[in-house]
Amino acid sequence: MIKVITSCVSFTLLLTLIACAQTPATITLETLTPISASPTPWAEGTAAALASPTPWFAGTETALAVPTGGPLDPNVIPSATPFPVEKPADFSPVLYGGKVYQSTFFLLLGGVSQETWLAPDISVSRFSGETTYSLHSFAQEAKYFLWGKSPEFSPTRQSYLVNTDAALEEPGFVGVIDGWQITKRPVNELSTDGIYQQALTDWLTTEEVSDPQVDSIHVYRVDLEGDGTDEVFISATHLDGSQHTTKAGDYSVILMRQVVGNEAVTRLVAGDLYQSQNPEITFPRTYSLTNFIDLNQDGILEVVVEIQKGEGYGALVFQIDDGDVIQALGAEC
Repeated sequence: MIKVITSCVSFTLLLTLIACAQTPATITLETLTPISASPTPWAEGTAAALASPTPWFAGTETALAVPTGGPLDPNVIPSATPFPVEKPADFSPVLYGGKVYQSTFFLLLGGVSQETWLAPDISVSRFSGETTYSLHSFAQEAKYFLWGKSPEFSPTRQSYLVNTDAALEEPGFVGVIDGWQITKRPVNELSTDGIYQQALTDWLTTEEVSDPQVDSIHVYRVDLEGDGTDEVFISATHLDGSQHTTKAGDYSVILMRQVVGNEAVTRLVAGDLYQSQNPEITFPRTYSLTNFIDLNQDGILEVVVEIQKGEGYGALVFQIDDGDVIQALGAEC
């Protein structure tokens, strides 16, 4: 049974704009338990065990957010005059953001190397300077290159924020240091009729949701491992729209369907179900799929999930390991 999220205090839009656009903030992040395996922990102190970063100098980098293969976007402006920056070659911070609440900013989700995932504070100890980030959207690799400022930490919110003077008109970008290798594969959105709506209803029924209702649903197909066998992801939400209350039968979930042997198996990636028979003030999270991207260079795409909660905002990165779902990175503000 999935744990019900308890009530919490709502932030007003004005306070969120101040907290997210100027100082980083975090709503407590609940780490989801892997379905059938223990998670790979963030390795505190891993930085000391890894090889020293190889110096890399930016030289003639351009401090513009430039659409790959296209003209300069007049809405994306220079944020700083670039200068030589020593970058780690075996590690990258991982950012998530874009245009949020009329401002452009990015949350630091943590960091990644080929060996491990790093929590935000360990990531900052590895690299915390200004630099150019490549930004990857749901559909496009390296859509923009963005000059980002040094991460700033808020003791009250316990999170890091990377600000920029550039202006983006879209949310939902995953950012890594320019030059860090990532992999994306084609993603196809499928019809929500028939088999996948039934798969969602069947899964909700197994979770003791009586008379499951299907409102908002999106279905995507992608080959995570590059082995020629596709996985299917279902993003579905049934909430009352108030952003405040929930009752039995309300939910917001991300599901993954994989073929195991001769059977299609449905697993939870992220989400919440609510069971109270009477309306409760819970300020529920809404989960949505926002990227499939290989960040740690192991050949398997990670799943990036965006979170919205009232005026709150965040993202989680999940690693899929032989069918097991493991949260690798995450932050909220």
